[in-house]
Amino acid sequence: MKTSNPGIQSVACGDSTATDDRGNLRRETHHQVSQEIRREMRLEMRKRRRALPASTRAAAARSLASILSRKRILRPGAHIAVYLAHGAEIDLAQVITRARRAGCRLYLPAIVSIEKGSMQFVRFDAGQPLRRNRFGIYEPELRTSPRIAVRRLDAVLLPLVAVDVRGWRLGSGAGFYDRRLNHLRSGRRWRRPKLIGIAYDFQRVPILSPQPWDVPLDAVVTERAFYPSHRPFA
Repeated sequence: MKTSNPGIQSVACGDSTATDDRGNLRRETHHQVSQEIRREMRLEMRKRRRALPASTRAAAARSLASILSRKRILRPGAHIAVYLAHGAEIDLAQVITRARRAGCRLYLPAIVSIEKGSMQFVRFDAGQPLRRNRFGIYEPELRTSPRIAVRRLDAVLLPLVAVDVRGWRLGSGAGFYDRRLNHLRSGRRWRRPKLIGIAYDFQRVPILSPQPWDVPLDAVVTERAFYPSHRPFA
């Protein structure tokens, strides 16, 4: 199967063969093939996002906020983690405004350790001072902002690079979200928080080969629709 871009194929299974610079056959492991395809997909999807006109981005952000409101994600008293857009990701400013008007309590991810790839979710209030982290993304000051246990969140709105129909997400590659949400990976004992990917519709692809540490999404919302994935969303 191919993705929406003819130049990128979905991740294949098994080993493959290729020819080195001397014309000799060499075997490539599934992991090597998978990583190369994921790298190419990241490059392609980011390029397509950057190419969108400002008017298209703004319209997508408005539409997405309306869809989330209609789906009752932004309900009074809900604890919701959002993100601040970076690198041509869909801007959640309108979602944040609607959520605050609806009486939601909002939170942002904040990096605890680059070396360990760890982060926490911390309170995000209107007018709260923010600082740039090492990746240039704004986040609250971790030392002075109240934290919330991840299982107390009702929903997490996650940025992504690509996502398939089963809810497998291709992120930036740093793994911060997967580590913080790893309690959802095994056994499905914990049902909170619900994980909702935020994407442009073209970022949906037929199939991704998940990594062992990946955590699947419950749903994806784009400027066109709300797409539940293989995990039930209630």
